[in-house]
Amino acid sequence: MRRDETGDDVRETGYEPSLRRGTPVRVPEALAPNAEEEEYGYVILGAGCAGLSFCYYLLEAGVEDPVLILDQKTSFADDRTWCFWDVEPTPFSRSATKSWGSWSLHAEGRTIVHRTERYPYRCLTAVDFYEHALKSIAERGNVTLRLGEAVEGYKAHGGRVYVRTEAATYTARHVLDGRGLPPGSPVFEEARREAVWVPQKFLGLRLRTRKPVFDPRVCTLMDFSVAQERGLRFVYVLPFTEREALVENVYLAEARISPEEHRRELAEYLGSRLGLSPEDYVVDGEERGYIPMTDYRFPRRLGEGVYSAGMLGGGSRPSTGYTFLRTQRYCRALAADLAAGREPSVKLDARRYGVLDAVFLRFMLLYPERCPGVYRRMFAGVPAEALVRFLTEKSGAGDDLRLVGAMPKLPFLGVAARAVLNTRLPKR
Repeated sequence: MRRDETGDDVRETGYEPSLRRGTPVRVPEALAPNAEEEEYGYVILGAGCAGLSFCYYLLEAGVEDPVLILDQKTSFADDRTWCFWDVEPTPFSRSATKSWGSWSLHAEGRTIVHRTERYPYRCLTAVDFYEHALKSIAERGNVTLRLGEAVEGYKAHGGRVYVRTEAATYTARHVLDGRGLPPGSPVFEEARREAVWVPQKFLGLRLRTRKPVFDPRVCTLMDFSVAQERGLRFVYVLPFTEREALVENVYLAEARISPEEHRRELAEYLGSRLGLSPEDYVVDGEERGYIPMTDYRFPRRLGEGVYSAGMLGGGSRPSTGYTFLRTQRYCRALAADLAAGREPSVKLDARRYGVLDAVFLRFMLLYPERCPGVYRRMFAGVPAEALVRFLTEKSGAGDDLRLVGAMPKLPFLGVAARAVLNTRLPKR
């Protein structure tokens, strides 16, 4: 039986059971370490979205060489959520907990709702992703997973890569580094120093309410009707049922905000927008993160036989922060190339997206107070399916023209000129 923060039985307190399981995923026994391999075909650093996806696609491409996955964590917890528009098939799409055919934006006193059944917006919880990926990987019999083993470094020499951990040194022909981009790491600091940088900082509450207050048919992508004094800010709401949702407080700014302040602002939002007092809901868990929105060109080749993926490999879309689909596309392509013995492509994305993203990032830094209005114009002026295709890098020229046509021309032309001249922007 699920319990709330105070330990009370949810039946006695009037809360419906959560759709999210919340419990850690059991690791299949087939992945457990046994005899030591002298050499692996592939060593994967990080058992997160990028690492497990890459391993999945390696096996899908027919790789039979031994594969080793290393991660310092000790379990697979329900610690995050990935969302994406279903514009292309992935092995994990059917594991989504919830899908929406409608989504909304609130800005400048207006609410805009888009609807499309063609491209549903899907929510994939960490445990559902981990369970599907681990089960599929374990079926092949050539993958070993070592948890609780931190990687200290690696070195390429003589056509081999030597990976050093606190417990041993492993040898491989290829290494995939998918350990993410933690704040304070050398690559993180270099990107923040050298490129246009808009941080996306968020904290979300997974909560259930006593009374029905959410509309499970519509998710709220951006609600800008919140205080903007500390920087560009919105609230993101994923309603799973009328009484359960993930509600996130998101800053697109270098706001110095503590977890406690995030929680306070979320409590204010729940009270003012939904009429909920702290006694009206129970928090099952939190999700927090820092997604870099930047035009920094993250290297996808880190050395001879060493590649990166996920945030470390530039997997986050610069203008939105969406990462899941970009990671799937690149991991599948990289795995296919390596499995076939081809020289992998390290291309990040179509050039036109990079140009448009760079201009939009500069606009966000220079004119954050105008951004809610820009988003409103974008949502109001571009048809739903065209907007989705642009946001997922599947757009054609007509879609791009619709988006450009919806934007205010003069300020963006000025920003575009500064981008061409590569004018250095102030850090905020």
